[in-house]
Amino acid sequence: MIRKGISFAVVAIGLGLVLIGLASFLLESTPIHAQDNGEPEYVGSGECADCHRDLSKSHNESRHARALTETDDEDYPILADFSKGEDVRQVTFPGTSEARAFTLDDIVYAIGSGRYVQRYLYETGENEYQVLPAEWNVETQEWQPLARAETWPDPAYDWNQNCAGCHTTGFKLDTGKWEDEGVQCEACHGPGLAHVEAADHAGSRPSEEELQEVRDAIVVSPDAQICGQCHSQGTEPENSLPYPVGYLPGETLVHEGVFTLTPPEDHQVWWASGHGKQPNMQFNEWFNSAHANSLTNLKASEEAEDSCLECHSVDYRQQQALLAKYAAGEIEGTPPEAITVETAQYGVTCVTCHATHSDTPTADYMLTTEPYALCVECHSDDRTGSVHYPVQEMYEGNAIVAGIEGIPSGHFTAENGPDCLTCHMPTVPVESSTRYSHALRPVAPGEAEEGEPDTCTSCHTDLGQTYAQNFIQNTQDEIHQRLVNAEAAYAQQTNPETWIRTILDFIGQDGSLGIHNFSYTDALLDKAELSLGLVQDVSAQTFAPREAVDPSECAECHRDEHRQWETSPHANASLSQTFLDDYAKNARPTYCMRCHASGYNPQTQQYVFEGVTCTSCHVMPENGADHPPAPIAIADDSASCGSCHSGAHAPAYDEWLLSTHSSAGIDCVDCHTPHDNGLILDDINATCSGCHQEAMIDEVHMADDMTCVDCHMSQRNQRSGIVEVTRNHTMGIDPGVCSNCHGNTHLLSVGDSRQSPEEASEVETLQADVDKLQETSDQNLYSGVIGGAIGMIILLFMIYAVIRFGRVR
Repeated sequence: MIRKGISFAVVAIGLGLVLIGLASFLLESTPIHAQDNGEPEYVGSGECADCHRDLSKSHNESRHARALTETDDEDYPILADFSKGEDVRQVTFPGTSEARAFTLDDIVYAIGSGRYVQRYLYETGENEYQVLPAEWNVETQEWQPLARAETWPDPAYDWNQNCAGCHTTGFKLDTGKWEDEGVQCEACHGPGLAHVEAADHAGSRPSEEELQEVRDAIVVSPDAQICGQCHSQGTEPENSLPYPVGYLPGETLVHEGVFTLTPPEDHQVWWASGHGKQPNMQFNEWFNSAHANSLTNLKASEEAEDSCLECHSVDYRQQQALLAKYAAGEIEGTPPEAITVETAQYGVTCVTCHATHSDTPTADYMLTTEPYALCVECHSDDRTGSVHYPVQEMYEGNAIVAGIEGIPSGHFTAENGPDCLTCHMPTVPVESSTRYSHALRPVAPGEAEEGEPDTCTSCHTDLGQTYAQNFIQNTQDEIHQRLVNAEAAYAQQTNPETWIRTILDFIGQDGSLGIHNFSYTDALLDKAELSLGLVQDVSAQTFAPREAVDPSECAECHRDEHRQWETSPHANASLSQTFLDDYAKNARPTYCMRCHASGYNPQTQQYVFEGVTCTSCHVMPENGADHPPAPIAIADDSASCGSCHSGAHAPAYDEWLLSTHSSAGIDCVDCHTPHDNGLILDDINATCSGCHQEAMIDEVHMADDMTCVDCHMSQRNQRSGIVEVTRNHTMGIDPGVCSNCHGNTHLLSVGDSRQSPEEASEVETLQADVDKLQETSDQNLYSGVIGGAIGMIILLFMIYAVIRFGRVR
C-alpha cells in the first residue's frame, strides 16, 4: 500500500510538472500586439529611455519634447524677458479686483520650444490651467497680446480644452492629468506597457519569435495621420475640441467619429489660395496635395512597377533600408519580405522628408537632408534612366540631346537664388509670424488675397500682381499650344527623329510649361519646331549678334551723353512697365530682346544688357581695333533706327519711307535727339517750325493749345491684337482728325433711311439749335426793321420841325 501511495504521488507530481511546463509553453507562444490587451496603458518616457538611451537623449533636445516644460526646469529656461512689456502683461487674477503685470512667479509651465512664440500657463485650480493673455515673440524679442477673448480668464484660454491634447503625452480629458510633458515617445508610438512587458518577458537573449512579439507590441509607422493628430486644424465630434480625443497611433484619424479636418471653404482657417492661415496646418495642406496621393495614383497606373515605389511609397523606402541592414549583417534573423505595389500602404508622408529622430535634433525642421537635394531625390531622372520627371534637369539646364546646349534657369544661376522651397513651400502669414506652407504649390499672383503675399512679387517687387499672373498664364498657354502643335506634327512623321521625342517628353514631363526654365524650354521647342517644319530658320541671316559694351565704360569719356541716356526710353526699353505688361501678355517671346535689350544672340536667345545701350547704335570697329583710339561708326541714318522701329508693332520707319520727309532727306536724327530720345528743340512746334515757319502763322489751327502733331501725327489704335506705338510718321493728315475738334462734319448729310436712332436724335438736337438761332436771327431782323422805321419817322419829323420854325423867324 505504501509503495502504491508513493507511486501515485510520483505520478501526480510528474503530471503536475508536465501541466506547468505546458502552461508555460502556451503562455510563451501567445503573441502580444500593440493596443490588444484592453485599454492601453502609458509607461512614460523614462521607461523607454531604459532601452533606447541614444534615441531618448537626442529626443529630449528636440522641439517636440519641449512642447511643454515646467518653469523650474533648469535645462530649458524661460525665454521671455520680464523686464519688458509690463503694459502688455496686465491681467486681473481670479479673486482680485485690480490688474497687474503677471510675473515669472505666476507661471507654472511654458508652452512651446520658442521657434516663433512662447506662451505661459497659470494654475487656476487642481489640474486646471489658463493660458496667460500675453506671449513672448521670440523673433522680435518683445511681448505681444494673445487675444483670444475680451476678458481673462475665459474658456478661450482654457488649457485642457484648447491645448493639452497636443502639448502633453497621455493626456486624460476627464481628469486633466497627463503622463509626460511635451510630445514624448508614446505620443507617436502609442501606449507602451504591452511593449515593455513583452521585452521583459523575452529577457536578454530573446528568440526570433520573441523579438517579433516585442516589435508587434509597439507602433512604428510612417503614417502621416500620427503627425496629423496635432499638426492640423479640425474638430473632435464629441466635445468639439480642436484636437482628437482617444485617437491612438496606428488607428484612423480622419473619420467623422474621430476627427474632422477644417474644410478649405472656411476662410477663417484657409487663405483663398488654398494655403493654411492658422498654425499647425501641415497635415491639412498635405492631405490635399499630390504627395498624399502619390501611391494611390501609382496603383491606378497600368505602368506601375515596384521600382516606382522608391519615390511613391515611404514604407517601401524604409523597408529597403531595413533589408540593406540585414544584407550587411547589421541585423540578424530572417529579413522581412520586400514591399510591392500591391502591399505598399503609404505614399509620400511626413517622414519621407522629416527625420523622426535625429542626431542633431535642434536643427530646424529635422529634414533628412538639405532641402534642394531632398526634392531632387525624386524630382529628377536619375533613378529611371529615361525621361520621367526631369524637374532638376530642366531647372539646371542640363543638356539632353546632342547639338543643343543646355541653358540654366536664371533662378538657378543667381547668387542665393530661389530653389524648390522658395516657390513650392512659400512662407504665408500665420498669426504674428509666417510658416512654410505644406500645400506644395506656389501662391499664384491671381489667387492671393489681401494680406497674403504671392510667391512671385514677394521677390520681384518691381512687378505688379496682374503683370505677374498674366506672364505666368500667357507663358504656359503659349508653351502648351506649341507642345500640342509639335505633337500633332510629330505624329504625322513617317520616320520621326528620336531626339524630338525626347524634347517633347522632357518639356511635358517637367510639368511647369516653361516656368521652371523658359529660355531652355523655348530653345528646345525652337529646334523641334524647325525640324518638324513648323517654322523657318531666319534668325541666323537676319539677326546677326552684335558686340555689346557695358555703358559704364562709355561713361568714362562720355559723361554728359551717358547721363542723358540712362533715363531715356532706350535705356529702359526692357524695363518699362508698358513693355513688361505687353511682354507678359504675349507670353514673353525671346525675339523681343533683339530690340529691347543689347547683345542679343539669336542662337542662344540670351542677351547681355538691359535696354538699348551705346553699342546698339555706335558700332564697334569690325577689325577688332580698340576704341579709343580707333573710331566707331555712328548709326545716324534712318535705316539704322528702322532696324527696330519697323514692322506691325512699331512701324515708324515704314511710315517715314512714305513721307515727304523721306523724299526730302529729313532723317530721324533731324528731329529726335539721339541720347535722351527727345526732340531737337524740346517743344513740338518749335522743332517743326525750324523748317515749317509759314505754318505757324495759322491763328486758328496753331492756337496756344494746338500742336502740329494734332493733325499730322494722329495716334493709332490697337488692331489685330498688336499694340502699335506709332504716331503716324507719314505726316499725312487723316481727314478723320478734323472731327476731333469739329465733330462729325458729315452727320447732317446722312439720309433719313440710313440714320441710326442715335444719329437721328443728334440731328434733331442740332436742327433744334439751328432753328432757335434762325428764330433769334429773324426776331433781331424784325426788331431792326421796326426800330429803323420808327427812327426814320422821328428823323423826318425833326427835319420838318426845323424847316417850319425856320420860316417863322
